[in-house]
Amino acid sequence: MVNTSVRYIVYNHSGGGVRHHHFSTQNDIIAEADGHAETGDLLPAQGFPFQTYMGQTVPFAFMSVHGAADGNHLYTSPGNQSVTVGKTNIDVLVVYAPPGGIGGPNGGPGVWVDAFNVDVGDFSDDLAFIQILTPPTPPDTVDAAKTTYANTEGVVSTEAAENLRASASVDGGVPFLEWKKIIPVETVDGDRDVDLVQNETGEIWFAFYQTLSHGTAIGRVVEAMAAGIFVWTGDDTCGNGGHWIFPGHGPGPGPAPFKLVIDAKTMRKLNAKQQSTIKAYMKEYPAIAESALEAMTQVLDVLHKAGAILTQAE
Repeated sequence: MVNTSVRYIVYNHSGGGVRHHHFSTQNDIIAEADGHAETGDLLPAQGFPFQTYMGQTVPFAFMSVHGAADGNHLYTSPGNQSVTVGKTNIDVLVVYAPPGGIGGPNGGPGVWVDAFNVDVGDFSDDLAFIQILTPPTPPDTVDAAKTTYANTEGVVSTEAAENLRASASVDGGVPFLEWKKIIPVETVDGDRDVDLVQNETGEIWFAFYQTLSHGTAIGRVVEAMAAGIFVWTGDDTCGNGGHWIFPGHGPGPGPAPFKLVIDAKTMRKLNAKQQSTIKAYMKEYPAIAESALEAMTQVLDVLHKAGAILTQAE
């Protein structure tokens, strides 16, 4: 028998310690539910799109599942999940955005930043998870005072434009996964650098860190086929430059076919030969992607079933 816990909280900087994320029960939207389960059971992990906190509606930010039979999970979109119980305790944490009041130091414009370690299912206290760089980058000019303040207080002033650069790893080597801006408009970004314009404010950015297993990595490739692929066009040293190619949706009933969509601005930068080649790839992509998705789905299914058997045999 293993212990299970499910907790729904609002992220509002009311907690103590580093970056104000050591929350008390006052942050609970729904009181922590503790229970027990047997190996092989399915535990529901429900990420509702909205909750009510102190009479106000608050939107979903992310959900962490720590200790499932097939590893630790991060969900950056709302939705109800079901995870398999292994032989270790499972903790489900569902985080929601605060009702408001987000800004920079002393009432000026700014954003909140924090780091979350999916490997342990909790916020990270790493005091070097972020650097604040003064644009343009390159050159990479570190603002030491703002960097220290961001790492301790979780707040970045935007009285001037700034660049946020997440550390490549935290907590002794857990690698960077992605950024997510949770409000006012959700944005997920796999680049470690985030550019903030002058007076950009009212936002919260979470840097997620996770050690991915081979099975999870394959799963993220499948997700990338559905969510978009980042094409590198920048400098390897500085870590800047590139653009996204997004799959689109075709007409007709049923599941939408794969389709490459490249914005017109990017296409105009190409010469005639390059445009012709890209258009050819756009024609080839749907059938190739559909075949690859089917194969990857089968691979994931085999890995999942094998993992479940091995876990039960431990």
